Amino acid sequence: MECIYTGHRPSQEPNQARLIMGIQCQETPPPLQDLKVTIQNSSLVFPNHETAQRKSMFLSNIDQVLNFNVETVHFFASHEDFPPQTVAEKIKDALEKILVPYDFLAGRLKSNARTGRLEVDCNGAGAGFVVASSECTLDEIGDLVYPNAAFAKLVVNSSDHSLEKDGKLLCIIQVRV
Repeated sequence: MECIYTGHRPSQEPNQARLIMGIQCQETPPPLQDLKVTIQNSSLVFPNHETAQRKSMFLSNIDQVLNFNVETVHFFASHEDFPPQTVAEKIKDALEKILVPYDFLAGRLKSNARTGRLEVDCNGAGAGFVVASSECTLDEIGDLVYPNAAFAKLVVNSSDHSLEKDGKLLCIIQVRV
């Protein structure tokens, strides 16, 4: 329920906002539950030119214990001058460029045979890039301020596709077109 203070009198109409103790309250529509996301293409993206020498990146004790995926979803309204497929290509090109200085994002998590500790093998094996589609618009999804369990459907699960041939991917970017 969304409430805004007003000095107006209570409405008698059932579908309009109500006035409770000097505060105007309006029911927010329930969040959309079925987002119907379809994966169009999934691939590995590699640095656009040779990175520094191959190396292993040490992980701290905290990194050893707190080893979990962080999934984030960012929403951006479309722009008529930039068709979704063009945006997906530009993001893929940018990812290829960023993988040069941030080569660990194209690496893999592995166990060091000598120490038994997890580390990042900066091997340039690639980051995941997924292009997906949905019939839903931002307006249909509803209020983006509040968490919605259906948003989990927007995040690709790496076990759902064949990107992880060389071990656990450290970075997957998904674009909805």
